[in-house]
Amino acid sequence: MKIVDSKIVVERTASYSILLPENKIKSVVFVIHGYAQLAKDFIREFDFLDDGATSIVAPEGLSRFYSRDKVGASWMTKVNRDDEIGDYIKYLDRLESSLTELYDISSADKIILGFSQGVHTAARWFTESLYDHSQLILCSSDFAADVDFIKLKIRLNGNELIYIQGKEDAIVGIDTFRKSSSLLASNDITHKEILFEGKHVISKEAVSAAMRK
Repeated sequence: MKIVDSKIVVERTASYSILLPENKIKSVVFVIHGYAQLAKDFIREFDFLDDGATSIVAPEGLSRFYSRDKVGASWMTKVNRDDEIGDYIKYLDRLESSLTELYDISSADKIILGFSQGVHTAARWFTESLYDHSQLILCSSDFAADVDFIKLKIRLNGNELIYIQGKEDAIVGIDTFRKSSSLLASNDITHKEILFEGKHVISKEAVSAAMRK
């Protein structure tokens, strides 16, 4: 008997939540959740960005699981990681394409924000996306060391990378943040740092400062 491990490409259904403003959309913020979070819950953490002209879009990771009777989502695992990375980049591009068809956002400013596990997803999508995004805001995580730094630098031409970290974050310590900041600097990636007094959370003040709101 011979066992052969193979792969096929399939189309599947993905979920996302969206906050639509009352007025014409001037900016779109894609918020990429962390491990074990769900889009419908994560998006509520960004109510403070609702200024009547900003749309918040929270895509949900393609993998779901149960943890103590609670459903959570994840962006990837170590198994078939390259396939999973490619899949979610295509998914996020497909989502942006769909939103462009559904809503008048072609001229809107587009921002990507990643939190925790979502930082790696956000950085890879910003770098590899078919679309241009004016800001990449990274919150509470190390940086994805396998990102194509040459592509990232090109993408940041005229755009901005902001790295946010809580001083009391027990999950991602300040030393990890500093190492990632050094990694960016060593690859000639210009970025701005924002430190806040807090733990492993979304800081309204820090994100608002990053977005100049």
